[in-house]
Amino acid sequence: MKKFWLLVIFLAFGLPIFSFVNAQMATDLSISPPSVEINAKPGEKTRIQIKFFNRSLEPVSGFIKKADFIVSDKDGTPNLIDTSSVNNRYAASKWLTTSLDKVTIAANSPYTTDVFIDVPFDVSSCGHYAAVYFEPNSPELGNKKTGSPISFKLASLISINVATGQCKEKAHISKFQAPLFVENGPIPISLEILNRSDFHISPQGYLNISNIFDRPIDYKTLDKNNIFPDAIRRYDVNLGSRWMFGRYKINFSAGYGKTGQNLTSTVYAWVFPWRIILVVILTITLIIFIINNLFKRLSTKESILEGEIEKEKQEIEELKQELRKKRD
Repeated sequence: MKKFWLLVIFLAFGLPIFSFVNAQMATDLSISPPSVEINAKPGEKTRIQIKFFNRSLEPVSGFIKKADFIVSDKDGTPNLIDTSSVNNRYAASKWLTTSLDKVTIAANSPYTTDVFIDVPFDVSSCGHYAAVYFEPNSPELGNKKTGSPISFKLASLISINVATGQCKEKAHISKFQAPLFVENGPIPISLEILNRSDFHISPQGYLNISNIFDRPIDYKTLDKNNIFPDAIRRYDVNLGSRWMFGRYKINFSAGYGKTGQNLTSTVYAWVFPWRIILVVILTITLIIFIINNLFKRLSTKESILEGEIEKEKQEIEELKQELRKKRD
């Protein structure tokens, strides 16, 4: 009986605490900064520091590594790549050297690593990219909510802007679309920007919507996100309110690059709440039908009443005539 109650107490109190401690150990690795951007010249050497912090109750051992990365989706998700298998002219991992490869981060302690960057003289483009990451011996210790998680690795993304002279700045609006017709607002807008520049860009701009009288009714600022070379970034925005009617004009305008390049576009959309209008029309039709029916009934009753009154008048006249005859 005593063992039974001990088991009950453990399940009630010990198991949640055990699970909480393991959850804490599994999610308490962080990195600072999650991204680094530096400016450099060909042949220049520089140094940066990256700090890994272990907030768990146990030490964590692992490896500090470097890699190149690319962005292949439209959400800006970085993916580590093997330089030997992918031809990436923006790669910079070969420029990086870390102070140590294998480290152990003590419980509730930080660990700072030095990263040395040696930019070669023969640089082909303006933007180059790499990542320095910590890979724990137990991959489940990685924190997917902090820093820049890539697979089971906790990474800091490094962007190196190299001054090579004239850098190509070119971006396109590959998609700017709104549904031609919606029943109710707000209107969903889908925007995609393709970066063909020699370096990453961060477009800054806005979307606004105006009604048929060219009066603005809503305004949204574009999220500030990096778009890496040869990558597409998607933006999903809702404009307007629920109660809308008619034709609407949607404008997009943004600037990017070091020389102030512009992106602009316009689309149109119709909002027609046909269900509400149908209900209103049916309601009005029903009211008209009821009123018309009532009017007909009243008219019929009035006609019958007039006939009865006319008949009574005739009867009264006949009675008068009979009385006169009797008098005579």
